[in-house]
Amino acid sequence: MKVAFAALAVLALFVAGCENEKPSSGPGADGSHEVKTVKFDALVDDTRGRDVHVTVYYPCDEPGPYPVIVLSHGLGGDRSHYTYLNRHLATHGYVVIVPEHTGSSSRLNGVELVEALYSEAEARDRATDISFVLDQATEWNAAHDTLAGRLDLDKVGVTGHSYGGATAHFMGGARVDMDDHYETLRDNRVKAVVPMAAGDVGGASPWFDGNSFGDYRVPCLQITGTDDGWLSKKESFDDMPMGDKYFVALRNVGHLDFTNADTDWSKKARANIIICALTTAFFDHYLKGKSDKYLRESRMDDLCDWQVPDVIWHQK
Repeated sequence: MKVAFAALAVLALFVAGCENEKPSSGPGADGSHEVKTVKFDALVDDTRGRDVHVTVYYPCDEPGPYPVIVLSHGLGGDRSHYTYLNRHLATHGYVVIVPEHTGSSSRLNGVELVEALYSEAEARDRATDISFVLDQATEWNAAHDTLAGRLDLDKVGVTGHSYGGATAHFMGGARVDMDDHYETLRDNRVKAVVPMAAGDVGGASPWFDGNSFGDYRVPCLQITGTDDGWLSKKESFDDMPMGDKYFVALRNVGHLDFTNADTDWSKKARANIIICALTTAFFDHYLKGKSDKYLRESRMDDLCDWQVPDVIWHQK
């Protein structure tokens, strides 16, 4: 009986500790801003006849302006899959714009999604969705009831997961392999990118090969997991030129651990915390000009425990 009570006590302490894993300060902690959202559920890009539904997370306690981050969801995803990161960035003083890529979102069935993954038109449309919402953001910044004056469109970053990570690479300047030719889908307004669980050269990605990353000049932080084929993803980093490039693999983290966690103490939740810290530290440095002191391997190792023992860090 005593052993059973002791075991329960240890478990209770463990769970209590896990529920308080989020740092109390730094880029992994909650920021100081209050956050609200506004939805645009009827946006249409008339030039393409394409719906682009959007949710915007913004700091509501001060007028700004704030740097802008666009988040691109993965294949079969939608605007609800990365709320942990969207809200976290907004608490740290960013306006986060989350479009739905309706040609490769959760609205499609399995067969349609496979077709979308290999569709050159959808690859172009995803990049154009990013440019379209940045055009919309310019209009919102001029005249929208709640967003006017809040957006600093000279400081724009893009992040995304899986196919959204590939989309971030599109915006960062990767040469996209369109089977018989290459295209550059970059938007010059984008100043920094954080592709997550993306960047395969060949293999799982139909869009990148050994010629895709050699002229990649935009600051880039790639985040992936060791349980997600990280070595093949690192090939894109290896191909990039020197300067402002980072590749971080989180140990024991898989492909879907980048989406919302269900609890406050699971492995996925722990990964979410580190993803928030990395992404915030990177954008703070490259969009806000803050020190890169948190953008270090030793700083991120301090955030890790047995669930994510450490990070594999490459920088050049």
